[in-house]
Amino acid sequence: MPELLVLVAVGAGTYAMRAAFLVPARPAPPAMARVLPHVGPAVLGALVAPALLAPHGAVTVAGTVPGVVAAAGAWLLWRRTRSLPVALFGALTLALLTTAVFR
Repeated sequence: MPELLVLVAVGAGTYAMRAAFLVPARPAPPAMARVLPHVGPAVLGALVAPALLAPHGAVTVAGTVPGVVAAAGAWLLWRRTRSLPVALFGALTLALLTTAVFR
């Protein structure tokens, strides 16, 4: 029973910390409000770039080139067709082909 109370307390604390940022007591300052829309794309880029450029912890031709080629191909296909499935399947095809070439 004490374990259950600890889990409930930790869950309630986690929820309260997250909810505190969703319901601000006062509006954000203008400088922060101007920058906030750029936080999401910056975080996404910070997560994707290392995984794309150094997938195994180091930059190698066999590890880096297929991902970079697939990402560039996905972007180009999406820009031309505006179809996400076409871009994803095209990028998958490019990744498989370039991986086969470099192995």
